[in-house]
Amino acid sequence: MNPVLFSLLPAIRQGYCCSQLLLLLALQARDETNPALLRGMRGLCHGIGQSGGPCGLLAGGAVALAYLAGKDDEDPHPLLEAMENDYALWFYERTQAYGGFGCEQVALGLGAATGAATGAERELDQSLCGNFLAECWEKILQILESYSVDIAG
Repeated sequence: MNPVLFSLLPAIRQGYCCSQLLLLLALQARDETNPALLRGMRGLCHGIGQSGGPCGLLAGGAVALAYLAGKDDEDPHPLLEAMENDYALWFYERTQAYGGFGCEQVALGLGAATGAATGAERELDQSLCGNFLAECWEKILQILESYSVDIAG
């Protein structure tokens, strides 16, 4: 199992969704906790309430970048928008084969890509998103490093 996913097992068992898990990784990177913020991230789960909205790994990734690129009581990093844009462009390119970046499109696309489901049998199975979550986290860290952001806060 991917080490990132292994570290998240307790939170996954508690029912945290992908956007919450990305922020949890950001909090862990700073050795911080913030239950209220994690609870609020629930609003980004499942395409924002299964509305067909963006995948929580896209929205949650942008939040994690903003969280890690800033320091307490400071203005945002001057290049935060560029970092978020880099992440979004990578995400769009990465999910283009799935027909879009909505939660359902990504989950179904991952299912088809892994051979877990095909054709009319395809069902939304967000457990398939785990490896993609780890990939998103690695991309977030890569972007922060490329902009020389010290995530320690």
